[in-house]
Amino acid sequence: MKRAVVFFLCAAFLGLGAVANAGDESLFVAKCGACHKKGGEAAPVNPADKAGNVWSKYFKRNRHPVDLSGTISPDELKKIIAYLRDHAADSDQPAAAVIPK
Repeated sequence: MKRAVVFFLCAAFLGLGAVANAGDESLFVAKCGACHKKGGEAAPVNPADKAGNVWSKYFKRNRHPVDLSGTISPDELKKIIAYLRDHAADSDQPAAAVIPK
């Protein structure tokens, strides 16, 4: 019985992780996809376009040409950067076609 409870809790925890990752992708598409899509105001962008450390440095050095503070909260930006790093070109799970080019 005790093993069944532990197994159930582990399975639930892993399932929540999958939901969190899906949410990060949807946040990225919702917040970044508005401009970074084919025909948008900015060039299409996907996580696998750059290496993980490049994404981190890009935002740390405020390289984004538009001030995002009015549309993306600091917490959302952290989640977006984590998603970009987790699915960058040098990651175990690169994402190359999240926002259609």
